[in-house]
Amino acid sequence: MKNKDTWEFAHKYCGRIWYVCGWILLPISVVPMLFVIGHSADSVGTLGGTICAVQLMPLIGSIFPTEWALRKNFDENGNRR
Repeated sequence: MKNKDTWEFAHKYCGRIWYVCGWILLPISVVPMLFVIGHSADSVGTLGGTICAVQLMPLIGSIFPTEWALRKNFDENGNRR
């Protein structure tokens, strides 16, 4: 959040990562849920919670490549290299 340019760059960069992760995670999320159709609410809840935890990992992990891209494209004062 050094300035508007770094803020917009980080959001655009991270947004692209999340978009790709979303398409990768979509089948990983939907397919297992198909197997618990008609099961108890506890089974569905447990699997849903597990899927949410798995989805959270790449989304949190996107922080690291975004920070690396910021360092590569901006100096310590937020000016483009």
